[in-house]
Amino acid sequence: MDFDRSDHLIKLQQVDTEMLKYLVNIFDKHQINYFLIAGSLLGAVRHQGFIPWDDDLDIGLPRQDYEKFLHHKDEWLSANYVANNFKTDVKYKYYITRVYNKSIRVRELRGSGEEITFASIDLFPIDGTPNNKILRKIFINKILFYRMLASLANYKNIDQHRMRVGLERFFIKIMGFFKTDKWLNKNKIYEHIDKLLKNQNYDNSLYVGSLMGAYRGKEIFEKSFIGKRSQYLFSNFKVYGPEDYDGYLNHMYGEYMKLPNIDQIEEKKHFEIIED
Repeated sequence: MDFDRSDHLIKLQQVDTEMLKYLVNIFDKHQINYFLIAGSLLGAVRHQGFIPWDDDLDIGLPRQDYEKFLHHKDEWLSANYVANNFKTDVKYKYYITRVYNKSIRVRELRGSGEEITFASIDLFPIDGTPNNKILRKIFINKILFYRMLASLANYKNIDQHRMRVGLERFFIKIMGFFKTDKWLNKNKIYEHIDKLLKNQNYDNSLYVGSLMGAYRGKEIFEKSFIGKRSQYLFSNFKVYGPEDYDGYLNHMYGEYMKLPNIDQIEEKKHFEIIED
């Protein structure tokens, strides 16, 4: 299939690929366990790099490795890079950590407006869940409830263009009317979510994942998929991903090797590089 990428997408993918290479070198040097997740892993397996129409990269780190990186980020990252999350910046919009390349300015196109920021890669903590099926379901729904509250506290950042069921769209509009971002405290909600996630024992869990990812409950998968990790080609270097990539990608996407037809593809437009 021949997908015609725009010039800005080509440049953004090149920038993000170099950022990934930079972070992978840091992780490997300091023995930080990581693995590509979601569409980033799919790109590595199916395209040996980016999915041609994608424009961001996601990395998962088991909670212990995630916290280790955050503890050392200022000494490990060069002056051009910075890692932010809701604890380092009160105005930061997300729970997860985002690593920025401060030398590359971008326009973020999500949410209700446009924000000037920097090229970035997302880091997701991978946490455990209860092994009991019923308790796991209760735990997942509890986190998703608080996640919903955090979104309402951060109403302007809700992606209004994302495909949603009618009831969800109606609920979002109603909450906008009541101006929930004025009376809900996003950071306090994130602190509570953080505490709940950290209370889970990753090592003893059969199912793990990041409930703060785009796919919500779908992000929870069998920990056995990770295994000892395997390396996959991404552009001109190798990165780690789950050992059982087939199990993971089937869980996330079903028939993941089947390409959509050209009419079904829409170029991702989360970011746009600002030319000097």
